[in-house]
Amino acid sequence: MKRPNNPLKPWRALRTGARIGLERLVSRIPEAIWLRFLKLRWAGLSAYGAEAALRALLTEEKALAGCIDQEAIRYDHGIHAKHRLTRYHDFFVHRIFPDERVLDVGCGNGAVAYDVADRAKARVVGIDLDPVYIAQARERFSHPRVEYLLGDALICLPPEGFDVVILSNVLEHLAERPEFLKKLMAAARPSRLLIRVPLFERAWQVPLRRELGLEWRSDATHETEYTWETFTEEMTASNLVISHVEIRWGEIWAEVKGP
Repeated sequence: MKRPNNPLKPWRALRTGARIGLERLVSRIPEAIWLRFLKLRWAGLSAYGAEAALRALLTEEKALAGCIDQEAIRYDHGIHAKHRLTRYHDFFVHRIFPDERVLDVGCGNGAVAYDVADRAKARVVGIDLDPVYIAQARERFSHPRVEYLLGDALICLPPEGFDVVILSNVLEHLAERPEFLKKLMAAARPSRLLIRVPLFERAWQVPLRRELGLEWRSDATHETEYTWETFTEEMTASNLVISHVEIRWGEIWAEVKGP
C-alpha cells in the first residue's frame, strides 16, 4: 500500500536549505563588519541603561563561550584544548607513583585515567555513572593498566582498596559533598585524594552575573563553585586535611588526606 505524501516534507527541506544558505552567507561576512555591528548593538543596548545592557551582553557572552568550547573540542580532535593548554593532568600524574592503585571517580571520557596509567605507571580504575562516557573511554582511552566501570563509586567498587582517589571536576556536581567524601573514604580506603574543583573567584564577572540574576556557574549542573574559604570548610567537615594546594586557571587543585 502506497503511503500518503507528507505535506510537511517539502517545507522542512526548504527550511533546512534556507538555514544552510543563511549560515554560509553569514560566515562570509568580514570580521571587521561583525565587530562594527557589535559596537552598534552595544550602543543600542546602552540606551536602556547599564543594567539592561549588561544583562544582554553577559547572556550573549555565555552563549558565545559555549560555541568556543565546542570549537575547542573540534580543534583538538574530540578533546577540549584546555586539557593540553592548562596541563592539569600533570597535577595528578606528578602526585601518583608507579604501581599505585588509583580510583578515578567520574572519569568521564577517560583522558585523565589514561595519562595517569601511561605516564605515572599506576594501575587505574575509572568509574562513571554515564554509559556514554564509559563507552567513549573504552574506545578512545583503553590502556593495559586501566579498567573502566559503569556504576556508583560508593557501591560498585572492587573489594581491594586504593592508594589514591582522583576527583577531577566531580565534587561541584554533588549536593551532599561532606557525606559523599566520608562514604568514599570508607569504601575506597585511600591514603590520599587528589581534588580539582572550579573557583568562584575566577573572574569579576561571576559575582556580577549572580548579582544580576543571571546564570553564573561555569556549568549549569554545578551545585556549588568554591572560594578558598568554602573549600577548606568542606574539607574540615569531611574530616580531611589539605596537605598540598595549587590555585591555577580559576580552579583549586588539592591533595587531601584523612586525619
